[in-house]
Amino acid sequence: MEGVALVAFALIGIVAGFLAGLLGIGGGIIIVPSLILIFHLLGMPQAILVHMAIGTSLASIIITTGVATFAHHKKKGVIWDVVFLMFPGIFLGCLLGGFFANYLSGIFLQIIFALFILVLGALMVRPRKKPKKPQKKPEKAFLTWTGLGIGAIASMLGISGGVFTAPLLMGCQYPEKRAIGTSSAIGFMVTVFGALTYLYFGRADVHVADSVGYLYLPALILIGVAAVISTPFGVKFAHQIDGKKLRKIFAAMLIIVGIIMLFN
Repeated sequence: MEGVALVAFALIGIVAGFLAGLLGIGGGIIIVPSLILIFHLLGMPQAILVHMAIGTSLASIIITTGVATFAHHKKKGVIWDVVFLMFPGIFLGCLLGGFFANYLSGIFLQIIFALFILVLGALMVRPRKKPKKPQKKPEKAFLTWTGLGIGAIASMLGISGGVFTAPLLMGCQYPEKRAIGTSSAIGFMVTVFGALTYLYFGRADVHVADSVGYLYLPALILIGVAAVISTPFGVKFAHQIDGKKLRKIFAAMLIIVGIIMLFN
């Protein structure tokens, strides 16, 4: 079973990396449920299984979002002013999210998250209306507080936050491709701070071989390395297709994932 699990980790990384480059997400929506299943088959203790999946997902996505950010930056697809404005909120949000994750019901979080992305995906399918007046850039305080919320929720769920950040920036009338590139950069910050939080809280509770805190090293390494290989292909494809098509792909993925989370 261990050999099959290693192959599965690599395949998960390939899929997650491609999605990171294509849609500006870290792939956590694929990694977390996949790791929960694999860790269960490997016989990990049920009490820490979900935390291990979330922590490992965040850590492996560090590499994924880092590569995606660099690739988008080379194509001038990252709005760094937005990234720096959201940084304080992201940092504090990740710390709070990791802290409260142990005290909130996982089922409650899953249902709320599923409903949120279902509504978000449905809204994104609708055609965007051209504003009659030029849209103002969002206020600095708005971006900081939004970063706080994104950081908290993303660190609780083991994702980079791209499912929130990219639609948010698109809603602020930023171009789809630059919104996705900026989402990758913000996701990089989320995963770094989030992974460190799960590393800290899992120091005393986890006694699983090949793990550090809530991070399972074999999965972390294989997913991360595989993602490095596949992420540039996703970025290349993202900059080749029409923005409207990219928006529809993102919306369809949100709806599919929302349905799976809601009924599983």
